[in-house]
Amino acid sequence: MRIVRLPAAALAAVLALLSATLAPPPAAAAPADGCLACHAGVTGLEGPHAPAAIGCAACHAGDAQAKEKAAAHAGMVLVPGNLADAARTCGRGGCHEAIVPRVERSIMSTMAGVIAVDRAALGEPDPPGAPLPHAQRLGHGVADSHLRELCVGCHLGQPKTQWGPVTEESQGGGCNACHLEYGGAAARALAAYLALPAAQRPSAPAAHPSLTLNPRNAHCFGCHSRSGRIALGYEGWHEMRVPEGERPAGAGTPRVRELADGRFVEKVVADVHHERGLECIDCHTANELMGAGAEVARKHQQQRIGCADCHAAKPASVPAEARDPESVKLMALRGWTLAPGERMGTTRDGDPIVNLVVGADGAKLRRKRTGEARPVKAPAAACTAPAHVRVACASCHSAWAPRCASCHTQFDPAGEGFDHAAQAWVKGTWNETAGPFEAKPPTLGVVAGAVETFVPGMVMTFDRNRTAGAKPQTVFRRLYAKLSPHTTRREARACASCHADPVALGYGEGELRFEAKGASGRWRFRPAREPLRDGLPADAWTGFLKDRKGPASTREDARPFTVAGQRRVLTVGACLACHEGDSPVMRRALADFAGTLAARSPKCALPAWGGGR
Repeated sequence: MRIVRLPAAALAAVLALLSATLAPPPAAAAPADGCLACHAGVTGLEGPHAPAAIGCAACHAGDAQAKEKAAAHAGMVLVPGNLADAARTCGRGGCHEAIVPRVERSIMSTMAGVIAVDRAALGEPDPPGAPLPHAQRLGHGVADSHLRELCVGCHLGQPKTQWGPVTEESQGGGCNACHLEYGGAAARALAAYLALPAAQRPSAPAAHPSLTLNPRNAHCFGCHSRSGRIALGYEGWHEMRVPEGERPAGAGTPRVRELADGRFVEKVVADVHHERGLECIDCHTANELMGAGAEVARKHQQQRIGCADCHAAKPASVPAEARDPESVKLMALRGWTLAPGERMGTTRDGDPIVNLVVGADGAKLRRKRTGEARPVKAPAAACTAPAHVRVACASCHSAWAPRCASCHTQFDPAGEGFDHAAQAWVKGTWNETAGPFEAKPPTLGVVAGAVETFVPGMVMTFDRNRTAGAKPQTVFRRLYAKLSPHTTRREARACASCHADPVALGYGEGELRFEAKGASGRWRFRPAREPLRDGLPADAWTGFLKDRKGPASTREDARPFTVAGQRRVLTVGACLACHEGDSPVMRRALADFAGTLAARSPKCALPAWGGGR
């Protein structure tokens, strides 16, 4: 495949056409925009966003016709792009009016899944048929109070109120969260502006930040370095549990990094895609990030892409003439086109992947920020073997996942907490005491018939009481959460690390061994951690050779392995007690395990399923 870039003249013509399409109505165009009389010489904005194309009021509002400063600045939006005013800034007529409603209804704006799970776990579930929850419609019950202080700081509706670049601590900001980019000139100009006493400052720095089509990983970091911590895992960082006020050994070295918010992380192993230079936007699509238009109840309903969409023997694709208008526009803005015979890739469900090019010689993925193309490899034979047809790619190829199997949460009525929904300090605060943080391979479980990766989501003791001196109202939850760790490696985990590992099977840490005696044997498990109030070891998801009863996951369609499932996995594990995973007999078993088992040697010992322990 060759990347065909448009000649400069042709690209200019395309951009001019797009500028005309995206430009605001003539009444707000530059000739009628009086802002430029005072704010001439602004640099940093180009193309359709250049002041010469749309002026200043198109984004910042105010009165572009007024001659006096006070009148001109009346109603001005200091930081355009916040969702509260995006409809009259970024989403005004002629600009991105079709995009803003999508973003407003996206899961990153509503946080519907987080809210629903928290309410259900803390004993305040939404009634059947209730509208989908939204971060901007929280009440003040126990669960919503908890959400206000500890969870909803990350949703896109959180306003950005001050000029400045997106940092490790940035959260929210609407359109700014992804598309605001402070280059060196803009950052220096803002620093010089802020260094002056307020009375001596000019009206605004002349070097303006730009707006980018290609957000950097740093734009994702502020929100996605918490909870599932996928931004950390992707780069190979694991959060450390460090007592307040202390610094861990190695702090400041390449091995241990201090984040801007004071957390410390240590180097483990990075995702292979990160090592190859791919960024978040190279995999995640516009429909995933901005939403496809409809509100969804959970994040997985907005997720549009998976490993097998690119890593396939022949990825799905459409010819150039069948591309949707948004894909055509995005490719044009990047100066990309398709050579004769090349097709644009899509997901298996038909969603566009604008940077996946499928040709006669295979598929290549373009890096969105640079245009560099990299070949996409098809899965290995073992990945598509019948034995693994229901096993998700991440189940074998995730090197590790962040795990924390203990959390105690209670309310301190005498303390002070920050209400992210109200953007105000309030009396009373929720305090969490978490257990040790661990970087280990994920636990495996089942979602819609597929084997997926899980981590402890809520192994939690929660005191619902918010009144000083009142009797505790304790609830206990043991819920695992499906997580894509974003720690993908080309090399797969060893067969025994799935089929004979207690953490993978959901039992928690401990000694799991197969004891053979003649033609049969038994599996034994001794947990490493003491049981909690439900009788299971502290880090377990399910009992050894037992079915899990009651709610088990933050997703209603997810569960640990049943007894029957555990037995199937452990039968393979018994074979692995003698046979290496890449041995001829185990390779045959991938294609036909039942046949291989029937032809086994009389010396082979199979598990006898008695009472379990």
